[in-house]
Amino acid sequence: MKRRKNRQEEIPADISENQEEKKPRKRFGRKRKTDQIIRIEELEELMSKYGEGADPEDVVSMYIPHRKRRKIGAALLQLDRMQLLLMGLLLLVAILFITAFMQEKMGNFTINLNRLELYRKGISISETGDFKDATARLTASAVQDATNISIEDLPDNLDEEEGDHNGKNYMAYTYYVRNAGKEDLGYKARITLDSCAKGAEDAVRVAVWRNGTRVVYAEPGADGGDESGCTSFESEDLVCTYEEPDFLVGNVDRYTIAIWMEGDDPECVDSIIGGSVQFSMHIDADYDDETSLVWKFITDIKDTLTGDKPINASGNEAPNDSYYSDREITWDTRRNK
Repeated sequence: MKRRKNRQEEIPADISENQEEKKPRKRFGRKRKTDQIIRIEELEELMSKYGEGADPEDVVSMYIPHRKRRKIGAALLQLDRMQLLLMGLLLLVAILFITAFMQEKMGNFTINLNRLELYRKGISISETGDFKDATARLTASAVQDATNISIEDLPDNLDEEEGDHNGKNYMAYTYYVRNAGKEDLGYKARITLDSCAKGAEDAVRVAVWRNGTRVVYAEPGADGGDESGCTSFESEDLVCTYEEPDFLVGNVDRYTIAIWMEGDDPECVDSIIGGSVQFSMHIDADYDDETSLVWKFITDIKDTLTGDKPINASGNEAPNDSYYSDREITWDTRRNK
């Protein structure tokens, strides 16, 4: 036992001290990548090679690899959501704008009746022959993505429909004008070219059926004459004018308008692709009434108080014992058959 004890006492002191030393604890976490930092020797070599001409950005980038990519990423992250949303909307608008001009378009066709001189006197318009929806303004729907066709491609019964009856490559609209008022009068109906783009007006055709009679209108040809089978526009922005001097109480007129791009027109070329045209029709009195607005207002009040009431243009009956006072005035019961 003493011998063992002596052996334990003979253990070298330095060994026991090493055993008493505690190993350092490992800290959790990722180690720094030392290979991402440039060595001093490499930096000195770069400076000696380029001297003062060395680009500081290159030196910093060597210290911190991928610095440029990180800067770009950080800059993108600094854009808030509103900025990104705005950029997306601008891109969408640009795409829609380009797409919108890839095809020919025939815009909305509007019919406007003079409210002051005609509508208040019992003249009204409607897209149905029974005048259940009589009004002073009508709008035909537009035709998008149309391509050129020939007049021979139009249906034979185009004048037999009512309201909107567009085809794939043409616009068609039928409406009626009625006098259900107190007096006989006259009106003028004018079709105007309101807007156009890319020379599409040079190849457009406007066909008008008035009470069954058709006339086709077009811009004058390159030689200044009428296009084949067409009547030239009256002016640069006026297509045609229809006059009815004797629009008697009980009369009803029917109009059908068709618009298309004529493929047989020599001026229907590739340069008009993406073009557009827009027309409207205006119905006005054929006379000038110099009566002031105040006097017209007073007259309407007097007629209301005396029972000789102002015209309700959305009604179907002709007041004041006018023509067909006991029946509705419609396309089927019209006076001017």
